[in-house]
This record gives sequence, structure tokens and C-alpha cells, in this order.
Amino acid sequence: MKTATPVKARKTAIGKSTANESTVNKGPTSKSTANKASDAKMKRAGSPVGRDAKHATATPPAPAESTEGGLEAVRIGRRLQTMRRARRMTLADLASLGDCSPSLLSRIENGRLLPSLSVLHKLVAGLGTSMASFLSGSETEGCTVVRAGDRKEVALDYLGLPRRGVRIEQIIPHSPERMLQGNLLTVAAGHGSDGEYFHVGEEAGFVLDGFIELTIENQTHVLGKGDSFCFRSEIPHSFINPGPDDAVLLWINTPPTF
Repeated sequence: MKTATPVKARKTAIGKSTANESTVNKGPTSKSTANKASDAKMKRAGSPVGRDAKHATATPPAPAESTEGGLEAVRIGRRLQTMRRARRMTLADLASLGDCSPSLLSRIENGRLLPSLSVLHKLVAGLGTSMASFLSGSETEGCTVVRAGDRKEVALDYLGLPRRGVRIEQIIPHSPERMLQGNLLTVAAGHGSDGEYFHVGEEAGFVLDGFIELTIENQTHVLGKGDSFCFRSEIPHSFINPGPDDAVLLWINTPPTF
């Protein structure tokens, strides 16, 4: 014969069970609340959480700068900065002569940005020297024979790949006694002077390979392999390679004012 459980005892047991369940559920609930608070704090701090984390993961990383491009930018920047300081010029002084902003010049000097050919030409002219002197790093160097692997060069306006953009190789080393300046230009498709520039003298060129669009006084000429040109350097001029392949040019200036 079964004995009936008193109503008061059943109520007490149910109360204890409810209290136990409340105690058991308290941990996860508190943990969940803590996690939500942590997420909110991370969002306020700018950390990617939830949907933001999804978008952050989907964002592709910035393309790494090529080692060669980085070293070239640092070399050009340091030389510009050294020459500017030697002439006791401020960033604003040289930037105004180079037709660019002081912030842009600062990035160039710190090796964070490669200048285009036209910008570099204006900055070098503002320093009172020529591209030939700037690239050679010497005002007194003299040489009659330059081997293929010994040419001094500078590469500008990279496409994100080594040795792309505009590469200038000196075939006539700079010297104060010389009246000629000669460079071998290799111009990648879609690249060029990035603007007009002008200086004193005359110049002539010969297209060794590819195509080039040469603009002289607002008149554009399309030149191909075997074509040549000449004009007064005082006339504003610019060039660009329309592609699809690299263009290679022999470019001569007299006097060496480029």
C-alpha cells in the first residue's frame, strides 16, 4: 500500500528543484552576458566582431611593394632630402618649385613613394641641378667606355612589379666637360612622363622597339620602331607608351640639362 506524500513536502521539493535549476543556469547565462559585453567593448574599440569580422576577412591584403621598387624609392628620397638640406631649403620651398605639395614631397623623401618622371625633373631643377647629375651622384665623373652591366639607372612609376614603369639608363656618364647627355629609356605600356616638362637645349631620339606617343606643344606624334625625332627642349613636351609592349628609346640631350 503506497503512502501519499504530503502536499507541503512536495512543494518544498519543487522549490529546491527550481532553485537548483536556477543555480545551474546561472553560470552559462552570466558567461553569455560577459561575452556580449566583451563583444560590445571590442566593437567600440574598432575590432572586427560578428558581421564586421566577416567583412574584414573578405578584404584582400594590400599588394606588397617590390623590394627593388622600395630600394629605388629610398635611394631617390634620401638623395633629394640630402640635397635639399644642403641648400637650406624647407619642404615647402622645394615643393613650390617642384609644383607639388609638401606632404607629397615628404612621402617621396621618406622613400614611401616613387615620383613620376615629370615631378622628379621639376624637383631636381628646383635644386639647381640636372637629372644627369642627380642620377650619377657625381659632378666630376668621367668615362669613355661604359659596359652593359655598368650603366647607372633609375626606375620610376612602378606597376607593382620589379623593373617596370620608366627605367632610365645612362649611356653617357655625366661630367661638367661634356655637352651631350644620352639615356636609354625603357617605358612599360601605359606609362610615360606623367605630365609635361621643359628645359634648356635641344634633344633627339630614336625608337629602338615598341611604340611611343610624343606630345610637343599640344601636338601628338605616334612613333614606332625605327622612327626618330628632334625638337627644342624649351617647348613643353611629354610622352607615353600606348602599348601593348615595352617601348625602348635612345634619347639624347644637349647641353645636359634634362
